[in-house]
Amino acid sequence: MNNSILRCHCGHQVLGKEVLRAEPYEKESGREAVYVKYRCRRCKKVGEAFFSRLEFDAGIFEAPRNEMSEVERDHFLDETEISSGDVISFHRALSNSATLEELRRLDNNARGRGKTEAPKTRKNGEKGGGETAPSSRRPSS
Repeated sequence: MNNSILRCHCGHQVLGKEVLRAEPYEKESGREAVYVKYRCRRCKKVGEAFFSRLEFDAGIFEAPRNEMSEVERDHFLDETEISSGDVISFHRALSNSATLEELRRLDNNARGRGKTEAPKTRKNGEKGGGETAPSSRRPSS
């Protein structure tokens, strides 16, 4: 089974509907190959690739099977990778957050929608600004 896939220079996996031409080609050295010309759906550039005739499998143009739609897949490809620093800061923020509202505020700040706000404290040291029902408090471990 051939696990190779064709990717554009922008990193997008080329799918079957983006292939403009796929035809046999004989190189000057006498080796047979398959010439593939495609137009990337993401960056709109035209590219080409050569594959060995023996190793070529049309299955490389099929999208991987997963639960994400094409829109979701493109959204995640455009996002930056999560660094270890991001994971550590999220873990610290999660351990300090007590309410769902604070977590939503952290999510909005991480996406650049607002500025960072420290949770307000009351006289007795409890965190304020959110719900005070027992169900919204963080369980002690």
